[in-house]
Amino acid sequence: MLASLRAELLVLRKSKVAWALVLTTPMLTLITVYLLAFLEYLGDTPALYAQEGTPAQALEGLLPSQFNILAIEQVAITAPFIVLGAVIAGGDWGRGTIKTSLLAGPSRARTFAGQVAAILIACAFSVLLSFAAAAAASMAIRAYTGPLAPGAAGQDAFPPGIVIAESVGAGLLIAVTYGALGIALGTICRSAAGGVAAALAWYFLIDVDLSDLSTDAGPVVQHIYNAFPEASVTTLYFMFGSPGSLGAASATYEPVAHHAAVAIMLGYTAVFLGVALALVRRRDVVTAGAVRPPWPLSPWRRTPAAGAQRAAGSGGRGAGVLASARAELLVMCRWPAMRALVLVLPAFTLFDGYLEPYVLYRAGTSSVSGNSPSQVLPAILPGQYLPAVLNSIGFDYTLPGTAAFFLIGALAGGTPWAGRTIKTSLLQAPARTGTALGQALAVTTALATSVILTFAAAGLSTGLIALITTGSVSPAAGPLPGPGQLTAALGIAVLVSLAWGALGWTAGTVLNSAAAAFAGLLLWTVIIQGQLDYYATLMPRAVRAVYDLLPDAATNTLTLVDGQISYNGLQSFGQVAPLLAVATLAAYALACFTLPVILTRRRDIL
Repeated sequence: MLASLRAELLVLRKSKVAWALVLTTPMLTLITVYLLAFLEYLGDTPALYAQEGTPAQALEGLLPSQFNILAIEQVAITAPFIVLGAVIAGGDWGRGTIKTSLLAGPSRARTFAGQVAAILIACAFSVLLSFAAAAAASMAIRAYTGPLAPGAAGQDAFPPGIVIAESVGAGLLIAVTYGALGIALGTICRSAAGGVAAALAWYFLIDVDLSDLSTDAGPVVQHIYNAFPEASVTTLYFMFGSPGSLGAASATYEPVAHHAAVAIMLGYTAVFLGVALALVRRRDVVTAGAVRPPWPLSPWRRTPAAGAQRAAGSGGRGAGVLASARAELLVMCRWPAMRALVLVLPAFTLFDGYLEPYVLYRAGTSSVSGNSPSQVLPAILPGQYLPAVLNSIGFDYTLPGTAAFFLIGALAGGTPWAGRTIKTSLLQAPARTGTALGQALAVTTALATSVILTFAAAGLSTGLIALITTGSVSPAAGPLPGPGQLTAALGIAVLVSLAWGALGWTAGTVLNSAAAAFAGLLLWTVIIQGQLDYYATLMPRAVRAVYDLLPDAATNTLTLVDGQISYNGLQSFGQVAPLLAVATLAAYALACFTLPVILTRRRDIL
């Protein structure tokens, strides 16, 4: 076991993806919690006090007395730990390196134990770095502001040692449990890409959406939620208070008791690792990492590239591109991870845009969030069909459609290079450019399919809700949009999907790995994108000019063109002129579909 542990730690130390995931939570703590909040504190003006709070209120939570509260809140964002476990465990199965480990190791159980220990050590290291970053940042802010700054009185001492120890212990328990979940998902899926897709689905559906429903849909859903580990996570990070004037003395929300939370988390850790161990002990590892044909072979069509070669020889370059695209689509259709990612946006739109609000509507005045049925119902009727879909595509707060499109492109671009299957395609006809163009066409088809399914799922949902609640599929109070509006919205959605899917395809190709691109997306969405969108309207002109050139502002503009679905007041997002938004996204799509073609032509594949 110790030899296996040392070997796994050596692999992790050399893995850029592992380091990126380990550093996600510390960077999230340092940048979003302290750096941006401190810059906001320095730039506060009386005109912003109502929106951002006074400088004294902003400073209180940034000083040493509350560093543990801020650190544990960021550790409670569990996605990096799930993804870390899924990438490492799933990558071993996908690459076939698990075969060498299990066949050469002392026993499967001890080899697996060494791998698990290494992954959980990495998760624990991430937690410790987060607390260290929070402590160092709070001390630096304390030294800069001085003890006489408004809001600094009594906030310069660290919490008692026992409180710090309990906070770190709670953070370690969260990281270990969700790292174990990632190991189980990666082992089940037998690939890094599939494991990451499953990890993100768990995070957004269980940890985010079920949490939201638990506060709005009544006691039955609350009890279901309490049985999942996210409820225990909520208890563990709220038990230390909330940042602000009251700190540790503030009122907190704790779904389960403290001792029950610890027991639940330990129980889930045992279950997750037990499932993974059972699979490792019983699964055939001799064929791990082998490239399996996704369809039965025939003597007339041995590989997709062979079909492309015959088509290229008989019909010219155009036919070769189409043959390559057909071969790629055939593979994608039999690729579980790709099927899941194509269905991600329709599923989340259905759940977030219609199922969850409808449950909230049925809950009536019992909703904890305070939304009445009269506020919720109009948003899920056909009159708001297009805004609901476009908002889900642009900036859904759980999983934006832009992230789903990025993942589709990254999976299609990175997996062939990581698994070296790209070599088979490129060494046969058509030419490299034709093969790459065929891949781009296949990715475009997958993106368009996801968009069309999203519109279809939302249309069926809103029509059914309208029929149940009003007796008409297109009620007078909220009729269905006309063909022209629908066509324009569909065009916007396709353009957004192409831009973000092309970005993902470029990232996967440049990094030679879908998992690395997934990790990059996680860093972007968790640390950067939300903060950029939040601060866009407050940015200085020069900084805002740079932001306007990013795809975020253009995406916000086009996906808000039909309005914004909001139950608690409209939110402000950075936007640009509509024509500039269209040009920006078109430029990103063209550039990011072109760059992988150039790389494919020039890169050594041997």
